[in-house]
Amino acid sequence: MILKRWQFWLGGGVSVGLLLLLLYQVDMGELTNALRDANYYLLAPSVAVYFIAVLFRAVRWRYLLVPIGVFAVGRLYPVVVIGYMANNLLPVRLGELVRSYYLARRENINTSSTLGTIAVERVYDGITLLAFAALAAPWLLMLGEFDGAADVSRATGIIFLAATIVAFAVLLTVFTLLGSSPTFAGRMEGWLNIVPGGLRPKVKGLFRTFVAGLAVLSSPSKHLALFLYSLPVWLLEGSMYFMLAYSFGIDEHFDSVGVLLLVVLLLTATSNLATSIPSAIGGIGPFEIVAQQTLVSLGVGASLAGAYSGFVHLVALWLPVNLAGLALLWKNNLSFREMTAASRSSNLESAPELAGESAGEDD
Repeated sequence: MILKRWQFWLGGGVSVGLLLLLLYQVDMGELTNALRDANYYLLAPSVAVYFIAVLFRAVRWRYLLVPIGVFAVGRLYPVVVIGYMANNLLPVRLGELVRSYYLARRENINTSSTLGTIAVERVYDGITLLAFAALAAPWLLMLGEFDGAADVSRATGIIFLAATIVAFAVLLTVFTLLGSSPTFAGRMEGWLNIVPGGLRPKVKGLFRTFVAGLAVLSSPSKHLALFLYSLPVWLLEGSMYFMLAYSFGIDEHFDSVGVLLLVVLLLTATSNLATSIPSAIGGIGPFEIVAQQTLVSLGVGASLAGAYSGFVHLVALWLPVNLAGLALLWKNNLSFREMTAASRSSNLESAPELAGESAGEDD
């Protein structure tokens, strides 16, 4: 319970602090006018596009789960929606535990192996977003779109991207070796001998099942397939940002649709890479401040950029999936609180015990 409070207050503190920093940089009158003058006719189709992106997440997850079992996309889709809802409402990405537990409960499989596939998802999300940034940023720089940016902003951006590239490269390397090299996995497991004797067998068992979920990374062709599966996920989400840019008049700050497309690719990358730091609840705060600063560095006014960033995240991304996830829980007579508590405890239980509890569960 103490850990739970610590996680909640840390996440809430990060979110509130960054939102206050955002508000400090904007003129509240201009921000209000931007929200009032925006044309919201593209909101509904942009939300529809987002849920199609979630469908492609389910397709990608199905591919990742093949070493564990073959599941219909239609059964995975509601699990993904509930998992993303939980991520938005819980600190430090505890929604990942909810998603892995819920799938294990529905399909009679092991929670830790499922969690391993979700970790791979996160790494490939990062790789895809870094590819977007690597494509868009140099072109925008050559086109002179960053000419108005301060040297400090450029240096901060370069440091952020470099640190992110290194972090994801290290994770990808470690996950690949764990999934493809029994020798490496054995050495990593040997390091777990530092765990106290009473807990060691259970921790090692969880480690082995986690590694089993990484088996899909056993060949270069599978890496390429995962990258290709990830592209439609983020291209569709970027399409959502692109449509809402017209609602707020962001397009008027750039000379052509081509430039706006590059801006959206960079914005999609920076704002979502910022939320990969598992502190703020639902990514609230990091997303808004980084998205705003990305647009400001490209010549968009701070208040307009803040209004657009907050609306895209809170209204178009955060709220719809939360409502859909809660509706799915209600439809299946599930309690969010009970799901959260069960998902935590399931990662400390053995697979047979979890399977026994989930027998007979259905939609």
